[in-house]
Amino acid sequence: MKIINKQDSFQQIKKLGLNRVPEIIASKNDKQKVEEFLDKNKAAIYVLRDIKYAIGKTFFITSKEECMEKINLYDDLFSLAVSIKSYPGRILIGDIMVNGDNVELTYSLDENTTHRNLDNSIYSSLDKDELWEIPGFNELIKYITEKNLFDVIVEFAVYKNKVGTKKEKVLIVELRTEY
Repeated sequence: MKIINKQDSFQQIKKLGLNRVPEIIASKNDKQKVEEFLDKNKAAIYVLRDIKYAIGKTFFITSKEECMEKINLYDDLFSLAVSIKSYPGRILIGDIMVNGDNVELTYSLDENTTHRNLDNSIYSSLDKDELWEIPGFNELIKYITEKNLFDVIVEFAVYKNKVGTKKEKVLIVELRTEY
């Protein structure tokens, strides 16, 4: 699997049938599509993201009016998604890569953390207790194994309750290989 940008990640997550947040890709000319998405997917917080650049424009928004204003700041396509912050009971957030028995995990247990400010890192093997002591790790590794998400960086969030489009405890936010 080769993923070169956020748009590829979006498509791959859908193709693999992974649990995710409701999300669309649109342009500032797709105002009706954006309004329909917001009406259909009521949430406390949404996220607007540039899909071509890893550190592109990102906004957390709380209203339809704010969203319609911010989409005009994009020159090209953007994604609009329900924010993972909208779901209560998050216990683990981060990114992980599993390669054989080796695990690279960057994570946080702080419910207010985003993927941009994770505060813990572990490089270990699956037989080490330090991984299994992390709340939510068991659910995460089970999901990765079931979905065969090896040798790819998986950006995720784990919750106490079932959330997302597939109503599962693990949400996949992004997959990365080339960026």
